[in-house]
Amino acid sequence: MVPVALSVVVAVALTGCSGGGGDGKDASEQTAKDFLAKWQAGDIAGAAALTDDQAKASAQLDAARQQLQLKSGEYVPGAYTKGSGDKPGTLAYKSKIMVGGIAQPVEFDAVVPVVKKDDKPVVHWQSTIVHPQYAEGSKFVNSRKLPDRASILDRQGNQLAGSSPVVAISLWPAKMGANADAIYAELSKPLYDVDVPKLKERVAKTANQDQAVEVVSLKKDVFESQARAKLAPFAPGVQIKETTQQTALAAKQLVGTTGAATAEILAKKGYENAGAGDTVGTSGLQARYQGTLGGTATSKLTIEGPNKQPVATLVDIQGKPGTPVKTTIDKRLQELAEQSVKISSDKNAALVAIDTKTGEILAAANNPPTGQNRAFEGHYAPGSTFKTVTAAALLQAGLKPSDPAPCVATVVVNGQTFKNYDALDPIPNADFGTDFAMSCNTGFIDQRSKLQNDSLAKVAKDVFGIGDAWDVGASTFDGSVPAATSANELSASMIGQGKVQASPLVMASVAATVDSGTFNQPVLVTEPALPGRVAAKPVDPALAQELKGLMQRVVQSGTAQGPLSGSGAEGAKTGTAEFSEGGATLTNGWMIAFKGDIAVAVIVEKGKSGGVAAGPLVKAFLSGV
Repeated sequence: MVPVALSVVVAVALTGCSGGGGDGKDASEQTAKDFLAKWQAGDIAGAAALTDDQAKASAQLDAARQQLQLKSGEYVPGAYTKGSGDKPGTLAYKSKIMVGGIAQPVEFDAVVPVVKKDDKPVVHWQSTIVHPQYAEGSKFVNSRKLPDRASILDRQGNQLAGSSPVVAISLWPAKMGANADAIYAELSKPLYDVDVPKLKERVAKTANQDQAVEVVSLKKDVFESQARAKLAPFAPGVQIKETTQQTALAAKQLVGTTGAATAEILAKKGYENAGAGDTVGTSGLQARYQGTLGGTATSKLTIEGPNKQPVATLVDIQGKPGTPVKTTIDKRLQELAEQSVKISSDKNAALVAIDTKTGEILAAANNPPTGQNRAFEGHYAPGSTFKTVTAAALLQAGLKPSDPAPCVATVVVNGQTFKNYDALDPIPNADFGTDFAMSCNTGFIDQRSKLQNDSLAKVAKDVFGIGDAWDVGASTFDGSVPAATSANELSASMIGQGKVQASPLVMASVAATVDSGTFNQPVLVTEPALPGRVAAKPVDPALAQELKGLMQRVVQSGTAQGPLSGSGAEGAKTGTAEFSEGGATLTNGWMIAFKGDIAVAVIVEKGKSGGVAAGPLVKAFLSGV
């Protein structure tokens, strides 16, 4: 048989300490309570040690735990009845257990008998302690039938992930024996893509060697042609199970992956309906919406007697199919985004595109398309793209785009020198609109007296929603703009450095807010509805018009004029953000832009500048929309 996964027992404290009676309570009653406390805490050996048959108690308690795939057990002691004559004393208790693959608790009443052995109270072991109908030789049986897993859909209702047959490979440590080295040697081949040293650690740390240790799943055709014959000699140490998994057809990093449920996965919130070995979401939307997509299995939990006939039905649930999850992704734009980030083939990059009128996320891509979802979760200094937020604060403070704001070579703030990017020469007669278009740091910093230390934090949140807790349907970093504590911090924040951080998603939202005149919290999932979405915030019309004019000027005569020529971009802002690594000062290249009803943000890690590094990616994307 395929071994079941080890369950996790959650400890809930009960009264008493082993061998009690010192507080005046009956020692037999206390022994029964101590037994329940240790059992509840998952200390099977400790519980068995309080019985008159430790070997049998330990074996049957452990067998029941595995048969149930027990997640947690709560055993609440009730009334104690003293023994008389040959009758043992009995402690009644109420059991409330959570079983693998069944979300609802299983509840029943039972008793713990206590006798004297060598004048010391001990639990008189009998299998009915586990359940009144769990007689000697009985077995808990959970018959389950999984429903089809629902699909993840794009905005048009097309599948972003489709089911395909796979073969799940797992190890049965107790049965590996002399084949262990040969098994690990086979699994070390590139076909399996398994970290064998870590797998060995997992196997070694497995307390129950009859527990299944999941290894990897292969597409069925690949397994049949390349793995079946190689693994067959290692049975039963190597177990295989045919099942289906959902494979992402587009937006792979957002959609995520599915795999066989392990003990670690089943311990997480959202997997209450899943059982060991079930195909479940392991990352991305597949994991976030496991409960929605996976549905509920048809389950019947029974006690099967020694004659293999059911003697009691504890749970009988009619399952429900999973419900599709609908996203805002546009498959064509997603493919375009994935092609665009590949332009920066030797660097990490991310791109996010948003519908400016609704906040719906149309595309999100990363290069490479594995590891961290930089597009949503990256923590970066946004550099001069943040000047869009700073401009909003300065405009609110009364500054006009036409007001004089000379762009000088350097500005010194309390002994700290701020300068412009190397290619920008001083512009003595610049106005504020020119400073924005040419991304002049000094022109901005010289306006710091118009702002309070918390001005940027307030405008970032009140106008652009930065720092609010966004609920987009996936894990995100929603930006951080702390209030400055000094003129130096304020100066750095004004140009998107210092303690200011944002993700590409946040900066795409900034561009979308400017274009539409309303902050619409970005959203990736529309069904099921997101209960925590931040309400839309209209921007003051005059402020919105001025900000849009500033971003248009960047394309018409500023730092994005060359990089976005011919792309149809209507507004943009470039950014070059400095960061330190290994004692050296490096830069990330940023750009935000909008065209039509689409806003886009791009970051290229270790890019020379926004125009040089991010510009080609933005141009490729906008040219194709």
